Amino acid sequence: MYRRLGCLALALAGCGGATGDTEATTGPGDGACDLAITPPAMTTARLQIGPDGALFDEHGRRVILRGINTGGRSKWAPFLPFPIDPEAGVDEVRAAADVFYGRLVDWGLDTVRMPLSWEALEPTEGAYDGRYLDRYEAMVDAAWAHGLRVIVDFHQDVYASPYCGDGFPLWTLEDPDPGPARHDCPQWFLGYVNNTGVRAAFDHLWADDTGVQTQLFAMWAEVAGRLAEHPGVVGFELINEPGWGTAADVGAWKRDVLAPFYAALAAELRALAPDALILYDNPGIDALGVAAIEHARPQGEGFVYAPHLYDSGLINGLPWTGADPTPVLEDMVSFARGEGLPLLLGEFGVAQGAAGGEAWMTLIMAAIDASGTSATLWEYSQNEEPWNAEDLSVVDASGEPRAGLDRYVRPWLRAVAGDDASFAWDPALGRFEASWTAGDGVTEVVLPPRRFTGGLEALSVTGDGACHSLDLAAGRLWIRASAGADVQLSFTAAP
Repeated sequence: MYRRLGCLALALAGCGGATGDTEATTGPGDGACDLAITPPAMTTARLQIGPDGALFDEHGRRVILRGINTGGRSKWAPFLPFPIDPEAGVDEVRAAADVFYGRLVDWGLDTVRMPLSWEALEPTEGAYDGRYLDRYEAMVDAAWAHGLRVIVDFHQDVYASPYCGDGFPLWTLEDPDPGPARHDCPQWFLGYVNNTGVRAAFDHLWADDTGVQTQLFAMWAEVAGRLAEHPGVVGFELINEPGWGTAADVGAWKRDVLAPFYAALAAELRALAPDALILYDNPGIDALGVAAIEHARPQGEGFVYAPHLYDSGLINGLPWTGADPTPVLEDMVSFARGEGLPLLLGEFGVAQGAAGGEAWMTLIMAAIDASGTSATLWEYSQNEEPWNAEDLSVVDASGEPRAGLDRYVRPWLRAVAGDDASFAWDPALGRFEASWTAGDGVTEVVLPPRRFTGGLEALSVTGDGACHSLDLAAGRLWIRASAGADVQLSFTAAP
């Protein structure tokens, strides 16, 4: 329902290309306004990077991405984030994926960071598993059918499954008998510092003295060859949380080894997918925020900086350490802006039930909103058993939402036709406020249907020529105003 404010006149209308009831409103003194705003169609997930590091969609609007990782369950066979018969065909995977990714629409999310397993894709050296790639592409298809942009994320943790990790094929290991695959190791991350096999494997990767880096490039060429033209793919993330091997100075290693590796691999991918974003990450030790992060920028264009940020207690189900994530995020934002890079916080989150988790999420989400940072929460998968005792999924094994989901789900400015945008959401009051200087085009605000089952109250849109259309079923509010107008928006979620 709506409360009329001042001279705002309300009129019911259907909105082209949308579902559900739509309202259009004309602001005071604005004169005639279309009864409905037809939102611009999204024909591609691709985005362009502006000089200031902002992301722009095909309609020239500044875009912020809000999404989720489909994570834990994707790390071991059958390498899918939802339960399914390991021998299920592509059609069955596509149908299950349609349900799985369809839930994100209700949560108001628009991006999926989708782990890709090299272990699954090339279980035998030189022999790619076409069925795995078919299944992966079916998930991309399903996500895009729901309007979700996909980040193809080569995911690894402590190199490979025999080391309590995931990602790299076993044939890349120096030890011909490394032991069985494991995902029952709560202290798995210590492998980066105390497992000689893990450290040696990364040394070989960076030196390419066994050819594994060359084979990694070939793997990426295989993936990009399949997905480079897919309209739902927004970008490729080169490697998740890379290990530094035996390097004594991690900062120097990032500058002298990791950054050149990123630049070289990115150049290969751009030749195959010139308009896709290339995302790069830091080693996992940086994600804990316990020491100042030494940032590094690879040479080249089209990069998105995609670091991670966790509390070392909360990620393990322990109480919050008390560390405020805000200064760490602000430092990431400052670096990215100084380098003209978009920033996407690729991973963050808390274990279910961890003491202080709600307070930590309140802080980091306020900072993410205030800085206009794109973000993908860790994680969303249906885990009948957790990966290495991690318990960060926002749903249970049946797919039902858990308490942590609503710490993340909120309204946000998805695409702004204009400049100088800012917004804030007060979860306690259910109050949203935003402002921007309008340009030509339609600004889009996401209203997650999960959050707005009762509709809106006290909706106010002001600014020269400002009018809006609302589709609660689709979870969207569209606003148009005269170019140069200072637009102010506010509303409250109805009980």
